[in-house]
Amino acid sequence: MGQFATAVEKGINNAFVKWADGFGQDIARGVTTSQIRNIFGSVKKLEMSGDVDMPQLLLLKPRIAYARQRNRGLAPLADELTAAIDAVDAATNPNDQQERFRRFCQGFEAILAYHRAYGGK
Repeated sequence: MGQFATAVEKGINNAFVKWADGFGQDIARGVTTSQIRNIFGSVKKLEMSGDVDMPQLLLLKPRIAYARQRNRGLAPLADELTAAIDAVDAATNPNDQQERFRRFCQGFEAILAYHRAYGGK
């Protein structure tokens, strides 16, 4: 399980924020903001709808795989996102699933913010 998935499952803490900082810096060289925003935009739409729509969240996995295939530099982010989506799906009850989805959105936003802070184009 990746760092992002662990944060989705157990909670966002300072260790995750430090990891997101380093991860954002690492992917800034190989991933464009538009590549991330294509996926992030879909996540934000799901977040705005209120309750987590698991079928729609799970359908992001094929989109992520397609984006990864088109840009190999996206592989680390794709792996983290896919594992984090699986962590949301693994929740045992709807309330836990909703909370994990909230953490997923917050964590993804942190990664995107650090990516941009380190010059991701």
